Amino acid sequence: MKKSINRQQQPTAKWAKLSLGRYKCNIDASFSSGLNKVGISTCIKDDQGRFVLAKTEWFSPVCDEEMGEAQGLLHAFKWVRDLQLEDVDFELDAQTVVTKFHSKKMMYLN
Repeated sequence: MKKSINRQQQPTAKWAKLSLGRYKCNIDASFSSGLNKVGISTCIKDDQGRFVLAKTEWFSPVCDEEMGEAQGLLHAFKWVRDLQLEDVDFELDAQTVVTKFHSKKMMYLN
């Protein structure tokens, strides 16, 4: 699913097939307060939905869901850059992170 963003309304999810030659990078975070860790899972598929690569990372300390999902997106951006992939659509289920990413008031971190 791609996220369609209308700046004057709430974002809505709308499925769309990837264009030829594009990749989709799915990102998800998991949380373990017992281990005091956040897990980030990232999976890249091609325009036909075929598996290309996947990666799992862990970091500490555990944080809230929004921060964990945002960290997942940041890690995915860096990984895709390191792989030198282009034409990548990113997908995650944290609507607040998607909304803030597309916001004009987004903070930029070094």
